[in-house]
Amino acid sequence: MQADDIIVIGDKIELTLEGNRVYKSKVEDISETGLILVTVPTMWGMYAPLYTGEKLSLGFFRESAWYTSTMEVESFVKQGEAHFVWLLQVTPPHRHQRREAYRLPVRLKVKVREYTDGMEKDLVQSGSGAGHVEIEEANTRDVSIGGLAITTKRFYEPGERYLLEVFLDETPDRTRPFLVCAEVMRAAPTSDNRANSIGLQFKGVTNNGNEVLSKYVLTRQQKLIQQRKL
Repeated sequence: MQADDIIVIGDKIELTLEGNRVYKSKVEDISETGLILVTVPTMWGMYAPLYTGEKLSLGFFRESAWYTSTMEVESFVKQGEAHFVWLLQVTPPHRHQRREAYRLPVRLKVKVREYTDGMEKDLVQSGSGAGHVEIEEANTRDVSIGGLAITTKRFYEPGERYLLEVFLDETPDRTRPFLVCAEVMRAAPTSDNRANSIGLQFKGVTNNGNEVLSKYVLTRQQKLIQQRKL
């Protein structure tokens, strides 16, 4: 499959660089030889650190599915103040399982606490996050069985781990929040550049954590589907 068989001009894309840092960009042009021209994205006013010959992952939606393809930086173009980069497709686009239905757009309170080595085992045994220093309180952008994204003024580096206290809004009878160790997988400014969207992947939960979270996500998913919001 060639790039121009599926990627089209105007597509909003995600470029994942080394270290799992994700940048949002857009397809500006496609050459007759299949090269893809995209805007060089910025973060905090700085252009993404791209280099000729570097390989990265390009992700995009098509027909309710998420596709990724390995790309190689071919060359750079500057037009006035705008910076663009030509990308060469290295691997055909790979279709992933639809993800919108599993990433629920819900706003939940989350307390981010410091992580210590081996916390996953302690968390399973004790089921408590007491005593761990609180870094901040944030709100989720979306939640899934495998992770969540928060909106925050802080910036988190991919690879960092934290203890999260997630307050599920449909469990008022629970005396404790849902506790989980999580690793930062992606960090990027929000669309208005006023905050950061931080994606975290769950790495360890309490004994009944998976059951509690799975039930919550599936219940909310069914309600949103009934409301035709998914």
